[in-house]
Amino acid sequence: MKRIVQILLFIISYSPLYLILLFQNLNDNIYAKNTKDFIGVKELLKLNITSVTFCALIIISISLYFLFFNFVLKSAAEKYTILEVKSNSVEHLSYLATYILPFIGLKFDSWQSILATMSLFYVLGHIYIKTNMILTNPTLTLFGYSISTIIDSKNKTKLVIHKKELTKNEELDFVPLVENIYILKK
Repeated sequence: MKRIVQILLFIISYSPLYLILLFQNLNDNIYAKNTKDFIGVKELLKLNITSVTFCALIIISISLYFLFFNFVLKSAAEKYTILEVKSNSVEHLSYLATYILPFIGLKFDSWQSILATMSLFYVLGHIYIKTNMILTNPTLTLFGYSISTIIDSKNKTKLVIHKKELTKNEELDFVPLVENIYILKK
């Protein structure tokens, strides 16, 4: 289960990149050069296969987000009393600079470029999972989540994904996601 959670969160984390790449690869030649007639939906889709693929990735990612959080929030929770809270919101900027901006100039015009990009995604996914980089998921922020570090009443440090503001001495229900990372149950 732990690995599935990490893979899903990795896929979801790249939704903003998929949107950028969709627009970047959009071909707007919708009229025939010699007749100025509309080229047709079939031809338009062929010209925009890369953008259509990124559109599908966006739909899949957002669907996975809703399925994942609906499933997780129905899972059994554990009660913890919060002694300290520290926000981790700075991590999102480093994620954007390190993992999204380098992809902006990618081209998908040859099988070599596509294979290289898929290899890069695989390597980044492997790193994301091995290093538990769930903290640096900008898509969670877009959906209103914050990530904080808390210290509970047993002096254990936990990373918490939450929408509600966390306050000291509050007892709340948390659902464990992966080792030491929890989500606040509504």
